[in-house]
Amino acid sequence: MSQQVGKSLQRKQTHYINSILITSLALLMLGLMSILFISFKYEEANIKEDMVISAYLKEGLTQTDIDKLLKKIESESSVKATKFISKDDAMKLFEDKFNEDPTEILGDVNPLPASVDVTLDASAVNVDSIKLFREKLQLYPEVTHTRANEELISSVDNDLKIAGFIIAGFSILFLLISIAIIDKTIRLSMYSNRFLVRSMQLVGATRSFITGPYVRRSVINGLVSAFIALLLLLIGVIYVHNNFNYWDFSNGTIKRGFIFTFLMLIGVGVLITWFSTRNSVHKYIRMKLDELY
Repeated sequence: MSQQVGKSLQRKQTHYINSILITSLALLMLGLMSILFISFKYEEANIKEDMVISAYLKEGLTQTDIDKLLKKIESESSVKATKFISKDDAMKLFEDKFNEDPTEILGDVNPLPASVDVTLDASAVNVDSIKLFREKLQLYPEVTHTRANEELISSVDNDLKIAGFIIAGFSILFLLISIAIIDKTIRLSMYSNRFLVRSMQLVGATRSFITGPYVRRSVINGLVSAFIALLLLLIGVIYVHNNFNYWDFSNGTIKRGFIFTFLMLIGVGVLITWFSTRNSVHKYIRMKLDELY
């Protein structure tokens, strides 16, 4: 008798351990997909913020005029950063880009105008918003004209949207797969307890009395699984960050993304285990005795 009880307890422990491991792997898979999406949004922001609008300035502006203009531009809510490029800086950039020295032909004359390079927040980088911002810049009396590669911006914006939809689709798919794996694992675990559930019902135990211990145990297993997945993800993130200097944790998108990922894994781990266990127990309570075989 004692050997049978021992074997029964050992089987239960094995079921619990298997359930925790499989749930952890499903949550880890979901977490990796979430981090991939966060990384995509991070790279998307970096790419968009590399797009520059150049505002070319009139001749004869004093340093005070330039400083006032920079402050006015930086006061715009969509502006992330500005950079003043003097006539001499423009000449050096020209020489570096074309590998030619214009002074050999023009002498001391520098025909290149001073300019201000404006970088917008990633959320404001699209063809329509850049066109509106260029029109606004050209209203400044210090600005003669503006330039932005709108064709490149439009192409990059469209490509990023397509890539974003694809990654979002895969993320949703992985979420559904993870939920299905966790649900099936718990149902298989509860299947081995179906006769115990019926025995408790036959001796007069209420539905809540039968369901309570299983639900509490499953929620604990879900929390343990979530923390295992989070620990593995954290180790991976720290390794990548330390060895490849990836992810700027001062970046708001990165911080919000990782916080969301951690909360999501805990939420999915707890809610799915609670829901699946509760439904499985209620299913076996409703079943007739001959349907249990």
